[in-house]
Amino acid sequence: MIVPGHVSPLRIAALAVVLAGCAAADSSPTSPATVAGHSSVEFSAWEPASFERAASEDKLILINVIATWCHWCHVMDEQTFANPEVAALLAEHFVVIRVDSDARPDVSERYRAWGWPATAFLSPRAEPVLNLRGYRDPAVFAALLRELIAEHQRGELRRLDERELPRAPVDADLDRSLRLARDQLDGYFDVEGLGWGGAQKYPWPEPIDYSFVRARFHADQLWQPRALATLEAQRALIDPVDGGMYQYSLRGVWDRPHFEKIAMIQAGAIETYAHAAMITHDPRWLEPARDVARYLLDTMQDPDGGFYTSQDADLRRADGNTIVGADYYALDQAGRRALGVPRIDTAIYADLNGAMIHALTELYRAVGGATGDRRYLAAALEAGERLLASHRGPTGGFFHGPDRVGLYHLADQVAVGWAFVGLHRVTADPRWRDQALAVAEFMHAELAAEGGGFYAHSEDPSAVGVFAERRRPLRENALAAQFLWELHACLDDQAVATKQRERGHQTLLAIGSPAQIEASGKVVGRYLIAAELYLGTTLDVTIVAAPGDPIGDALWQAALSLWEPRATVERSEPGQRYPDIGKPAVYLCSEAACSRPITDPARLLEQAEAFIATLEHER
Repeated sequence: MIVPGHVSPLRIAALAVVLAGCAAADSSPTSPATVAGHSSVEFSAWEPASFERAASEDKLILINVIATWCHWCHVMDEQTFANPEVAALLAEHFVVIRVDSDARPDVSERYRAWGWPATAFLSPRAEPVLNLRGYRDPAVFAALLRELIAEHQRGELRRLDERELPRAPVDADLDRSLRLARDQLDGYFDVEGLGWGGAQKYPWPEPIDYSFVRARFHADQLWQPRALATLEAQRALIDPVDGGMYQYSLRGVWDRPHFEKIAMIQAGAIETYAHAAMITHDPRWLEPARDVARYLLDTMQDPDGGFYTSQDADLRRADGNTIVGADYYALDQAGRRALGVPRIDTAIYADLNGAMIHALTELYRAVGGATGDRRYLAAALEAGERLLASHRGPTGGFFHGPDRVGLYHLADQVAVGWAFVGLHRVTADPRWRDQALAVAEFMHAELAAEGGGFYAHSEDPSAVGVFAERRRPLRENALAAQFLWELHACLDDQAVATKQRERGHQTLLAIGSPAQIEASGKVVGRYLIAAELYLGTTLDVTIVAAPGDPIGDALWQAALSLWEPRATVERSEPGQRYPDIGKPAVYLCSEAACSRPITDPARLLEQAEAFIATLEHER
């Protein structure tokens, strides 16, 4: 359906949903006849001058958090912000600040629970007043604006408590926090429809990976089949023409997709399907992983290395016409190309690239370095080099964008550090391990919070009001803890390794209060994975062989394809750490025992699995 200048009202009514990513409120959009073109609101940038102007002119602040790919953000521009009454009220009484959520991880973290578009109202001194989720009808929105203006003029402006949730004490019980988070996540599982959540079906990667972890660590017979069934169901979100995975599906089913493609979804899909292939030894799980990776490499890879951010759901053409995603993505490749290509956000952000690098290293492990699939590793290495060259700051941390300005964000550091650990895992190149350690030390120096955990960003001396308080988000801190655990396991210096593990453990304790867990909803999946690692044992998988030995290389590739979250895969020369038995061998060692030498690459997985089955007794 080609719609002159706007999205079809029938499509909008059919898609009226409340989303975790791109959200629509309960009210329905107005008729296109009332649309006065695109937004006529003057948006200010997120910068000190905007907040200073609000304070000096005693104007309320409206923060509009969007994503470039977000369907309902476009609709709100075309319907609500284009409404003359809304535009007039905003111009006279508000400073309206627009923020791209992908470009500002700190703002995204603060408002992500409200979906995109998120609308936050604050006092002239940046004190929270009201947060809104998703699209708002122009008439309803105008009425709310008048109500807030009247409250402000009477000196009775409402207040919203956004103080940070209480942290857990340093002597908290990690096992108890794990049980609380696990029970919470289990409550979200849709037994009939599959997946975690009901009305909208998102391909959440963390709950799937946690299901694999609990099956591995606890011989749980329930959750691995549920995770695999969910992965099968969410294949309906993969674009059969261009590849890649759509962001979510509507109405509690998996086959009514909303068509934007965003980087984090691609990374999660590649990684979870790769893990399914490694766990089950069933190559059919590689097909969806490759379909998503094909899109990543063909459409979203920058010529200089690294990956773009997102692609829009709808095709908004230069002639003013819009082809909605349901119609565009129903076409074959020739039909699509005849119309054009939905907008791609070509920004290269550190956190998104870190996630995609790590996912590609996991897919490389799953395919076993097969001929023709080394492109996954090549793309991951190119992206890693790109980040080092264009995003690393003078003090060792990574900026969000290549302009290398602004704050340092925890989301960027942990994603890049984790990516470097992944690159070290599949290359055995100590350079990537050393880069990961440098990131960890930067995090501790610049972002560490008193009592454990990490702030979401470096200190911002220009921040005012509620934004002057730095937060400790659970999701980013959980990944920080997992990154530090995986880093510690591959370090040779035991003192340095122990320091990283202790920091990660304190992080989990600090963010694991019941209030924080409850407020995090389905986002506790990463916390659960990290907690299981810290409560469990470690496993060293060492390939003992001379460099270039073909049997040693075959053992190395076989060891990489072993899915075992507790394991670190390393290479060592004969006689260096293990005795020279006259031929290449692999040793698996936990904290209490070692396996017999494994010398046959074809039998490595079988013999490794037999040894791993004994590890639960060591917890």
